[in-house]
Amino acid sequence: MTDDRADAAGGEAGSPAGRPRTAAWGSLLSARDFAAVTSVGFRPVGQVLGVAVVHLGYVSRGGRCSSSGARASRTNLASAESGPFSLLLRKRYGVRRQVLSRAIEECQALGGDGIVGMTLSIRPFPAGGTEFTVRGTAVRAGTDIRPATPFTSHLSPPEFARLLRAGWVPAALVFGIALGARHDDLQTRSQARQAMVNEVRSYSELAKDTRRDARRQLEEAVAGQGADGVVVGEMTLHLGERECPAQEGMHDRVAEAAILGTSIAAFARSPRAGGQLPLSVISLNPAPAATATLRPDSAPPPPAQPESEGGLADRLSSAWAARRAARSTISASDSASVPRKAD
Repeated sequence: MTDDRADAAGGEAGSPAGRPRTAAWGSLLSARDFAAVTSVGFRPVGQVLGVAVVHLGYVSRGGRCSSSGARASRTNLASAESGPFSLLLRKRYGVRRQVLSRAIEECQALGGDGIVGMTLSIRPFPAGGTEFTVRGTAVRAGTDIRPATPFTSHLSPPEFARLLRAGWVPAALVFGIALGARHDDLQTRSQARQAMVNEVRSYSELAKDTRRDARRQLEEAVAGQGADGVVVGEMTLHLGERECPAQEGMHDRVAEAAILGTSIAAFARSPRAGGQLPLSVISLNPAPAATATLRPDSAPPPPAQPESEGGLADRLSSAWAARRAARSTISASDSASVPRKAD
């Protein structure tokens, strides 16, 4: 009898169509995280994982140095057309997208609407190469409206719940990666020998230019998704060196900056944002008088009622549908505006 009830429960409306609900689901959530997710109308449906082991290599276009002369006047960036590490940069973006897409596929197989608490780890693989691993917990909203593509986010469940209550929805995990190289010229080597008392200007410029390029790459990724902004979870900068491919016995300094974040979009504003009570004005007249307010003709608003879990999930789902329709309209208008040749 118990088994029959369990089988019947698998066909409830909360289960994805065509897939019976399993007896138990897994997650990477603590008890506090689980409470935060369910408080905004979501429930975990399982763990997701994306893994890839790749040989990144160390590629220099044409074997050129990052400077053509004895002095390096600027940082050579991989995002530029003439950057020496352009192929390596494309590989780093490509493997991140690959492991992310694999995690999304697992989320869709579980019937999830998105992934929260995603982490990205990069480490050497024992047999050779570099292992990229992304983990997270797939969640599903308690509503009938489903997003076209699951959202992905590094936000912890409490941060995810706080974001939704503030009127923002996570869109996708985004990356900003930059590679920069700068040749060790005579001035740099001289400053490096006196680093205890002087700034090594070339190293400062290398770090600044590479970080700036990573921010620009991140902003382009957010704009490409049509999101309103981004919340950042991690910023790293790794410095190294390589032998100069053009000048024997010389070196190029290499910097790699990476930013991981979640693009977000506004779907509603909190009704409490501008609903503060007016300040009280106390009369200085010694005679007893009633306390007045700055807006005597307006009654104080009633105390805000906490929003139900289902209400927030419904608003979020409606926002997903509205944004999907808006993007479809924009795409249609853009294609219609393209002039066509007469037949």
